[in-house]
Amino acid sequence: MLHKIFVKIEIRGRENLKGLKKPVIFASNHTSELDVTITPLMLGLFSRFYPLYYVSDPKDKFKSFGWRNYIYGGIFFNILGGYPIHSGFHDYEISLVTFIELLEDGQSVFIFPEGKRTADGKLGKARGGLGFMVYEMEVPVVPVAINTFYDISWKKYFTRSRKVIVTILPPIFPDKLIKTDTPTVEDYRHATKEILKRIDKELAK
Repeated sequence: MLHKIFVKIEIRGRENLKGLKKPVIFASNHTSELDVTITPLMLGLFSRFYPLYYVSDPKDKFKSFGWRNYIYGGIFFNILGGYPIHSGFHDYEISLVTFIELLEDGQSVFIFPEGKRTADGKLGKARGGLGFMVYEMEVPVVPVAINTFYDISWKKYFTRSRKVIVTILPPIFPDKLIKTDTPTVEDYRHATKEILKRIDKELAK
């Protein structure tokens, strides 16, 4: 794992996974293109939560990424556990169908509740998709705080001049997030916001 060689990385909070079984939703802030690649170090090589899946844009979306276009998307992301994203439908059941099917199959998934990478290093607006999955699938959410790959240059990466701390926070169970039998879109967003608040609190330390 290149991160272990070139970046100072500290993983905290693995004890919070004790006794937890999949399916689980891991929900993280999105600081960089490198965030997804941290999961092997975050969970350990032989974690019971593997394989861990996420969704990403299709390969043609990375045409403007220069040389990274040759490795982003396609087979490389598939090896990491990536599935094509379903976006632009404004319907949770359609947009999240891949995640829902994986969770129904007993798998664990990795999601970015903000929906996109941060533009300024701060947490973005909470979207309702994560809250919807919590309600529909009744599975626990494990918040993950990545502090931080944001704005890391290749020079900083290869010279080990940046320390990245990844903190696995205690799981949150569905009954603590959705407290109504008929949730609205706003209820879903509120649930996601509560998860992001815990991540933000950890990042502020």
